[in-house]
Amino acid sequence: MLDLLGAWTLQSSVNYRNNVGTPTFGDPPAGQIQYTTDGRMSAVLMDPAWATRGSTEADSFTDFFAYAGSWRLDGDRVSHAIEFASAPARVGTTFVRTLRVIDADHIELQTEPEVSKSGAVYVTRLVWRRFRSTAA
Repeated sequence: MLDLLGAWTLQSSVNYRNNVGTPTFGDPPAGQIQYTTDGRMSAVLMDPAWATRGSTEADSFTDFFAYAGSWRLDGDRVSHAIEFASAPARVGTTFVRTLRVIDADHIELQTEPEVSKSGAVYVTRLVWRRFRSTAA
């Protein structure tokens, strides 16, 4: 199994509605997720264009979203227990992601399917690249 510890840089974020994809957090997006040895995690996702617009408000899940808490890996499922979040309604919830290892430096985290009132099925697939420092 891949070692998740460390920092990962967001490469793509695509929301699928009934298998039709729409990029989220920009194209390309910006973001980082970190996993620590003591079970802590944090994630920041941002549309780079939002940062340049100078807006003081963000639409969570499209412009800017940040959260932190603890994490646990169980097979191919990663759980993020949210203690802090830029969207207050998410505090106290748990995000469960299906982990797919692409290669030694790339992973995909997929949200659990959600069904809207209209019956549309939504999932988001986020591809992360292991952070490699270029500092000497």
